Formats: sequence, C-alpha cells, structure tokens
Amino acid sequence: MDSVEIESRMRELIKPIDEAIMYCDTREEILMLASVMLTRLRIIYDNEIGEVGRKEMFRGMTE
Repeated sequence: MDSVEIESRMRELIKPIDEAIMYCDTREEILMLASVMLTRLRIIYDNEIGEVGRKEMFRGMTE
C-alpha cells in the first residue's frame, strides 16, 4: 500500500469510531467510550506486537 491508500483505509476504519462518539450523549459516556477503546487498544497491540513492543511504541509519550 502506498501512503494515499493507507490514508484512505485509515479514514474508512475511523468511521465506526466517529459514529460511536456521536452516540454518546454525555461527557461521562464519552469518557467511558475512551476507556474501553484504550483497553481494547492495549489488547490489540499486545496481541500484534507484544507487550514489549507496545511499551516501546509509547515510550516517552507519558513522561
């Protein structure tokens, strides 16, 4: 895939997430959605690149 194809695919993949955000009626629901998304994200990264890879990927972002 070239960069144009990647960008197009990423726009397609974000649509359900944007729709889920639109279903949220309150700040609390948005925060709940964000929390479950972070949990799922961690699982995906751990399964695909391992815990060490995930930690390396985000090193420095939380410091």
